[in-house]
Amino acid sequence: MHMQEIFEKFAKSPAMAGIVAPTDIQRDAIPHILGGRDIIAQSPTGTGKTLSYLLPIFAGIKGDIRAVQAVIIAPTYELASQIAMVARGLAEKADSDVALLIGGADKRRQLTALKAKPLVIVGSLGRISDFVVEKKLSMHHVRTLVFDEADRLFVEQNMINIQAVIKATLRDRQILLFSATMPKKTAETATPLMKEPVNIGIGNAIPKNIRHFYTICEGRKKAERLRSIIHNQSIEKMLIFVNRPFDIEKAAQRLNFHNIPTSPLHGDKDKVARKAAMEALRKGKIKALVASDAGSRGLDIGGLNHVVNLDLPAREKDYIHRAGRCGRAGADGTVISIVTGGEAEALKKMAKKLKIPLEEYL
Repeated sequence: MHMQEIFEKFAKSPAMAGIVAPTDIQRDAIPHILGGRDIIAQSPTGTGKTLSYLLPIFAGIKGDIRAVQAVIIAPTYELASQIAMVARGLAEKADSDVALLIGGADKRRQLTALKAKPLVIVGSLGRISDFVVEKKLSMHHVRTLVFDEADRLFVEQNMINIQAVIKATLRDRQILLFSATMPKKTAETATPLMKEPVNIGIGNAIPKNIRHFYTICEGRKKAERLRSIIHNQSIEKMLIFVNRPFDIEKAAQRLNFHNIPTSPLHGDKDKVARKAAMEALRKGKIKALVASDAGSRGLDIGGLNHVVNLDLPAREKDYIHRAGRCGRAGADGTVISIVTGGEAEALKKMAKKLKIPLEEYL
């Protein structure tokens, strides 16, 4: 099946949402996936990575084999849940079903879901590797194994579980790595486990539809400066970043004091509390969420066009992931970094390395 045929087949599925033509990453990745190649793919957040691997997976599903044929692994339950939602939107067009296996959820229900013989599994590394080791999840018919946000998965503490999952599959399976950033170490760690992987999009990290601003003020006046920017720009929805998880509550309280309705978003908050905070932002009950880099990974908030750095990210890859929270699916996005004089110099060096145009907010 060719790419155009795939888009025509799934055009009316809920997952496509009116998409009729492939994005750059889809155009580059799908032919290689259809050809059975292993790939290491980097593409900015919001450019269609999920459909890049889901479309060819569902196009190749063999309905007469009632066994798991593809496994997609993500580093957070939010991202896994989002992938599963998209996958279920495609599944109805492929005579397939999808099971979500994530930590923190009822194991018995997940085992019941496996007994229904789903053809596609989406989940977290820990839960999937547990089921594989316990021989509750058979990988003997898996033809495609996907690692989404691979830079977070291919780290030292996860390698035993990753190797256990890969070892359980047949030798002729394909392995696909996708991420918004693909550090050299990630590729070097993964490559020996793959078969001559094709590298796609390496070095093209931030979409051009995102503008990058900075404004300088004293550290103690950052919240006040943000309030002024919100008033001048009429910003209705934004994600605000701080570096340290234990500063999240303090930053949220400070912003609420300055009449910016805000909720904290902790990485270790229970799922119900995180979902409630994100729903409050989506429905306009608050203007902002405050999060750290760890707490924000995997978030996909529709209509989010502004990201604010109250703290300057420590690494270029963190800036990329932060920026990728806005301007998704081709929409315009804006990143505003509120910095001190010393931070401004560090930001300019970071922007130069990332090759992004940095404008002073006036």
